[in-house]
Amino acid sequence: MIDISGQVIAYRYLVLETLAQGSFGTTYLAQDTYLPEQPKCVIKQLKPESSDPNFLQIARRLFEQEASVLGTLGSHPYIPKLLSYFEVDEDFFLVQEFIDGISIGEELSRGRKWSEVEVKIFLTECLEILKFVHGLGVIHRDIKPDNLIRRSADQSVFLLDFGAVKQISLNQTHVVETTIAVGTPGYMPDEQIRGRPHTSSDIYALGAIGIYGLTGIRPVDFERSEEDEILWQDQAVVSAGLAGILSKMVRRDYRKRYHSVEDVLIDLQKSTSQSVLELSEMETGIQAAQTDPGIAPKTLDPSSTVSPLNPPENSSQGSLASPGTPKTNVQPPPAPEKGTAPVYAVGSNGQKRKRTALKVILPSTVLVAAGVGGFLLFGRNELAQTAAQLTQLHEQQKYSDCIDVGESALSGINTLNRKLINPLSKCYWGQANQLAEQTKFGDAVQLIGKVPQQSTYHFRAQQKVDEWSDRLLQETRKTYDVEGNLKEAVASVDHIPETSVVKPQAERLVKQWQDQHNAQQKKIDTAKKALKEGRAEDAIATAKQIKTPTYWKKIADQVQKDAKAAIASRPAAPAWTPSPPAATAPTSSPAAPAWTPRPPAATAPRWRATPKAPAYQPPAPAPAPSPAEPAPQSTPPAYQLPQRTPPAYQLSPPSPQPAPPPPQSAPAPAASQKEVVNICPGPLCAE
Repeated sequence: MIDISGQVIAYRYLVLETLAQGSFGTTYLAQDTYLPEQPKCVIKQLKPESSDPNFLQIARRLFEQEASVLGTLGSHPYIPKLLSYFEVDEDFFLVQEFIDGISIGEELSRGRKWSEVEVKIFLTECLEILKFVHGLGVIHRDIKPDNLIRRSADQSVFLLDFGAVKQISLNQTHVVETTIAVGTPGYMPDEQIRGRPHTSSDIYALGAIGIYGLTGIRPVDFERSEEDEILWQDQAVVSAGLAGILSKMVRRDYRKRYHSVEDVLIDLQKSTSQSVLELSEMETGIQAAQTDPGIAPKTLDPSSTVSPLNPPENSSQGSLASPGTPKTNVQPPPAPEKGTAPVYAVGSNGQKRKRTALKVILPSTVLVAAGVGGFLLFGRNELAQTAAQLTQLHEQQKYSDCIDVGESALSGINTLNRKLINPLSKCYWGQANQLAEQTKFGDAVQLIGKVPQQSTYHFRAQQKVDEWSDRLLQETRKTYDVEGNLKEAVASVDHIPETSVVKPQAERLVKQWQDQHNAQQKKIDTAKKALKEGRAEDAIATAKQIKTPTYWKKIADQVQKDAKAAIASRPAAPAWTPSPPAATAPTSSPAAPAWTPRPPAATAPRWRATPKAPAYQPPAPAPAPSPAEPAPQSTPPAYQLPQRTPPAYQLSPPSPQPAPPPPQSAPAPAASQKEVVNICPGPLCAE
């Protein structure tokens, strides 16, 4: 077995130790690290051996279906709650509530036999659980001592292990859609071995455990008759009534068995009532024997008790009469159990005297039965009369009177009696319903929580506890949201009992309310202080941070309203006008002149190409000489070359840069140059 202690499963559950390992998987004790209290829990790892995809698909479907059933069964107070289920790497995990106690298997393995009363109480507790399970159409199929745990806190019995995916045979190569044999040898009847379990199969297993407790013999070691019926009565001290019930529970043929747990419970109750009646008659005989020694005390019918004891006739404890009286058929009892309380009787002088005769005549198991029946301190007739009175008061809907009478009667009995607790539970139920109709859920929860676990109404009462606790929490939340009364809200939550599933949620909500109350109160105090100091804007900013709940939102709105009123009541400030520039003293140095842009630097003229010469035109004729002048001596030739003229544009040598013109004076426009036309008449231009 691989030990994985210290490892964390699903990033949440810290494994503390390995509890068990079987063919279907491994069971671990773990700690839930997500919750503040980090409670303990039980994790069951179910690992299919086959990795075939079809196998895993069917296994996954059955696992989810079984987990859903477990979630429903967990609503019963004596079945561990299913907290979570998940799949990791094709392994299936179930997380269930941890029950701190010892198993019935461990209890029986110590060699101590149960008394008849202990067997009756055990059967009644387990049958009440099976009644709920069978009512949901579920058959446990594996009831055995190891799957029953007695909780240490209150000695209540819990039923565990509803199989989950045990419907899948790990020895098969494929999954079949049929029910297979599941169970433990010795606690499985024939029909369950054949793979066809019935509701009476669970009854058989429970009866086998009862016989195991009485005889100390394991079911696999039972002797059987030719008809294959269990032979056990000669190995136990038991009344005929309980012997008949157990024998009928373990009949080989399921058709001859009890068909429902209700039938077993009815017979158990009848058997208990008959035992109380026989004890009452025996008490009368003992009192007569003490008054008149010549009268032998009335004893139990030998046929009503099955006992292997056969004491010698010369036993000194064989008779309670004087030596002269005839012997009785009372057999000597075994040594009294340690811790058996002595029984006293009140004499004629009003003084108590120890009544050892009753201890001699009755086995210790019968004494316990008398205590359970409430006989020693409260007579049978008085019990019947009180039960009838409680029933009548309940029918008249006088629940308060019924509760007073019932609680007063139970205070005079050393142990609870079903004849009283059932009528009293009905009165608790009626009164609590009336309170719930008046929306007084706190009082209703407190009252319905008084229904004892031995009552047949306990499971229904626990359901009402959860329902009304939830209603109480919702009403408290609304009241706190509007009124903001933290103290009253905490007091209301305190009415929710610890057994309610709503209790953890209520405690977390109270913690949230307390933190919220302190934070909002601090903000309100800060805003009011700012308003008092004249910082209305800061008060508004702080108050705006409060959004919920309604109670604190109203206070914050009022602070904002007061702050806005304070701002509005302030005196108006004068209109703003720009102030003149301040005068400056003169300095000895002259002020710098205002900045003026620098004139652009002179640039050389851009190059311009010589314009194209116009078309040739002949020169104009020279004017005729005036007559007054004499004709020249000689005439010039007909044509003369014109004098050379400089080109239209010639680069002049660089001249010194002229001085910049005075500021704000535009430069004079340059004089336009006269364009000279070079006229050349043909080939002479080359010369």
